[in-house]
Amino acid sequence: MQFTPQSNKMHIAVFGRRNSGKSSLVNALTEKSALLVSDEPGTTTEPIFQYLTMKNLGTSIIVDTAGIDDADLFRVQKTREVMDLTDLGIMIFSDEAGDYKLEKEWVREMEKRNIPVIGVIAKTDDHYTDIDSLKAALTIPFVKLSVKRNTNLGSLRFAMSDLAPAEFERNSIVGDLVNLGDLVVMVLPELIPAPKYRLVASQQQILRDLLDHHAIALSVTEKELPELLAGLNRLPNLVITDSQVFDRVNEIIPASVPLTTFAILMARFKGDLDTFVAGAGMISTLKPGDKVLLSEACIHHPHNGEIDRMLVKTRLEESAGGRLEITTSVGPDFPDDISGYKLIVHCGGCIFNRKQLMMRLRSSGVQNVPITNYGIAFAYFRGILPRVLEILEVKA
Repeated sequence: MQFTPQSNKMHIAVFGRRNSGKSSLVNALTEKSALLVSDEPGTTTEPIFQYLTMKNLGTSIIVDTAGIDDADLFRVQKTREVMDLTDLGIMIFSDEAGDYKLEKEWVREMEKRNIPVIGVIAKTDDHYTDIDSLKAALTIPFVKLSVKRNTNLGSLRFAMSDLAPAEFERNSIVGDLVNLGDLVVMVLPELIPAPKYRLVASQQQILRDLLDHHAIALSVTEKELPELLAGLNRLPNLVITDSQVFDRVNEIIPASVPLTTFAILMARFKGDLDTFVAGAGMISTLKPGDKVLLSEACIHHPHNGEIDRMLVKTRLEESAGGRLEITTSVGPDFPDDISGYKLIVHCGGCIFNRKQLMMRLRSSGVQNVPITNYGIAFAYFRGILPRVLEILEVKA
């Protein structure tokens, strides 16, 4: 569905030099003329996101980018950042590009990031490109096409369907934990940190996932939880709570009822839970003066108690027994060199696709820097991590 959050869709990015035909190709694939096309190099100056619907892929996001040879280094950097969210890459090899050294560098960088790449030989109307030499230099599939003549686009669509990663995200957030007809109680704080008539994004998505898996979902605040349980003729099969009210919920429900949090489920869905849990275990090793990076997906991060940046800072420094050197990164800005940090604490990444968050986990692994996330860190601070991980069969 087009209305599935963009962060849960596969992202297909089109790369190439200026005036190589990137925007024309995106227009042809989407069968729209939404992007401005010009013979003037550098028409596209920043990433542009469009919906792309294909029979075998459903609705994805296709990203048009500025030229990889743009003279403006800021534009090139914005294009490079697109790689962090790319599930499938398309690199256009224009015959005007000469020896293709730049294209080859970008393809090899994507391969390092485990991004499947399709090479497109475009602008075949007036020029000839030696595709055999490219095939000899690179191990990616190539498609030769003409957007102007509308030829061989079908071959590109077939290659996209064939090469698209089967698991660009987990199959479900909570569906593997419930069975048909299971009773699941979602406990929300009395003061819901969302605009009137709305829920937090993670709560909405988990509720939808429960309904899709034909579980019986009930929502209640912690205040009405005892009354709800008293009125049920059976115990819930699962309780999912906001971490803010975990202590109260844990007192109310029987120990035999599986209990976890929205934040823990989203951490598993977006990233790698084992990595995050291991990172939380390193909090106890922090000492005054250590460097810690707080990283948040959105530029205007919500502040609602549990995930408030200042509260994270306060709890970390309480654990360390003194002041820490804390740096914050927001949005797509994430340091290339993180080796000087003792710990990274990331937000839930609800607006990121899984590829973006996994790339940051990859970077932390390569540079040997522990990483956890806000929700897991707070479960650790409150001593509830073993309890909320039990149903997920992960040890704290």
